[in-house]
Amino acid sequence: MSALLAGVATYTVLLTLLVSTAEHLSRPAALAEALAAHRVLPAPAAVAALAIASEGLLAGAGIVALLQGSGEGLLIAVMAGGATLFGLYAGYGLHLRSTGRTGPCGCSRVELPMTGWVVARASILAGLALVALFLSGSIIPASRIDASLAVVLLAAATFTALLWHLPAAMYEPATAPAERSAKGRSIGITERGLPG
Repeated sequence: MSALLAGVATYTVLLTLLVSTAEHLSRPAALAEALAAHRVLPAPAAVAALAIASEGLLAGAGIVALLQGSGEGLLIAVMAGGATLFGLYAGYGLHLRSTGRTGPCGCSRVELPMTGWVVARASILAGLALVALFLSGSIIPASRIDASLAVVLLAAATFTALLWHLPAAMYEPATAPAERSAKGRSIGITERGLPG
């Protein structure tokens, strides 16, 4: 059981780092623009470049460690780095939310505001990295191709997709009051089957 938990946590963290790096590289200015809009950190372009490079290096090193099968020390360092990075993301997002600062999260190509769901995703990923760190001895390496690795990879891919799309799925843009009441009436009709 610990091998399944450790494997899913590890592969979810690494897949998320890969997806995040790819998203940032497809639109490199998005994170720097978001950080500049928040007006919290100095040199937003440099901080953005550092964050993207950290994600890419951690993902790459984690993949190498899993493919080697004997790189437990490297994998421990990657999971510690992942926990730290996602913990910093969660803390930064929490700081923005608590100070009332608004702006985009800058976490993907999609324009999303910094919401509690962005903070929740970063917190969950930090927690998964910690689980992987503490159970690092039972992680199934990518070099061991068998049914248990297939289950771990399928579960990790599912969790990665769900976590990645969580903030976008939970985001509901503000609508005008007239639209909200019309929307509420139409929902009431379809749910109850009765005219408004």
